[in-house]
Amino acid sequence: MNLFSIKNLTKEYGEGGAKVVALNKINLQIPESKFIVILGASGSGKSTLINMLGCMDTPTSGEIFFGDSEITNFSKKQMTDFRGKNIGFVFQSYNLLPDLTALENVEFSTELSGLSRGEAETALEMVGLTERFNHYPAELSGGEQQRVSIARAIAKNPKVLLCDEPTGALDFNTGILVLGVIKKIHKENKTSVLLITHNQEIAKIADIVITLRSGEVLSISENKSPLEPLEVTW
Repeated sequence: MNLFSIKNLTKEYGEGGAKVVALNKINLQIPESKFIVILGASGSGKSTLINMLGCMDTPTSGEIFFGDSEITNFSKKQMTDFRGKNIGFVFQSYNLLPDLTALENVEFSTELSGLSRGEAETALEMVGLTERFNHYPAELSGGEQQRVSIARAIAKNPKVLLCDEPTGALDFNTGILVLGVIKKIHKENKTSVLLITHNQEIAKIADIVITLRSGEVLSISENKSPLEPLEVTW
């Protein structure tokens, strides 16, 4: 079954001579329960596509289906409800609240989703931060802060995890650790993962690689034997 079906998806910014076509009539079938990397250089349309799939933005034209439900014409409230029930986001910037501990940062997110403190603790345990519950962001390394943001994203057990350059602000060793956490969540929770990156080596850990260039799909390939994060280097 497809997680997302995308038909003639177009996103334009600006008008006239200042118009920029970020996505140009994209057609994609994205299967569920897969680890998918969306690969491309800066300006290829990766983040724009993720924002469309996560109901953070609306297209200029075209259709997006989540399963059998079209999400393209949702109202703002419907978009918010959809994100809350189905989507977990992990960004390059950690976006943690500095005056809250790691546990409180995750709890804040779970409270908004109607979940419990126990679910926040379980999420932090899953990303290996059992000993960091009561530490503030300033007391955590970059990798630990990113793992808190991952815990915040997975606490509500989303159907899909959308990751926008999650290792972009990290050194190599820490980046590999974070990729390992995301891969673990994919395997153990059966969570669909869409991870965008410009790094071709990271694409080797994916089941499917979708390459974008200038707002269009350049290629779609399948890794028959995806590597583990510890097996890649850059």
